[in-house]
Amino acid sequence: MNYLEINLLNENDYCSKLYKKIIKDFNYDLVIFVAKGGYSLGKNMALLNDCDFLEVIAERKGNKLKQKIKPLFKLLPKKLTVFIREKELKSGMHSKHSERKIQFNEKAYSRYKDKINNVLIIDDSVDTGNTVNITLNLIRGYFKKANVKFASLNVMKKSNIYPDYYLFEDTIIKGPWSSDSQENELFLKEYYEWHNNLK
Repeated sequence: MNYLEINLLNENDYCSKLYKKIIKDFNYDLVIFVAKGGYSLGKNMALLNDCDFLEVIAERKGNKLKQKIKPLFKLLPKKLTVFIREKELKSGMHSKHSERKIQFNEKAYSRYKDKINNVLIIDDSVDTGNTVNITLNLIRGYFKKANVKFASLNVMKKSNIYPDYYLFEDTIIKGPWSSDSQENELFLKEYYEWHNNLK
């Protein structure tokens, strides 16, 4: 499995590469990111195509233990965090906990309901494809007249669905959205400021 570190400075470069792939055949007019990890990707993709962006919140059942131990990841050596992530992905744990709770801000969405032609959904990585499937069904059901496509920086080969656009396969990506990133607090601060001001 490959490993890649992305920071707030070089994230724009990866977004630009992904954007060039997408815009060849899909001129989206709204971006929806999977929160929280997809926030800065969603913001960048919206800026690149001069459009608005919204979020969809997908919570995996059985994530409580992971949330509790997240702060410890910053204290661990990089080799160990990569090893733990690789074991987690290979364990099939994500497949076992396939149930997702999906929610979105209906008031914010309603402003776009009948005005949007092309929706781009974005997330940082697709592990099993469960979140992708549920999110696609939800967004296609809401924006009935729109074309909806999915993009991601990475997809795991074992996923049950592939994004329409992606840059990497079988790559563990540590980005500002990762709990062990030194930029995680800054990332979360910006995300919550945006989220709390969404009307």
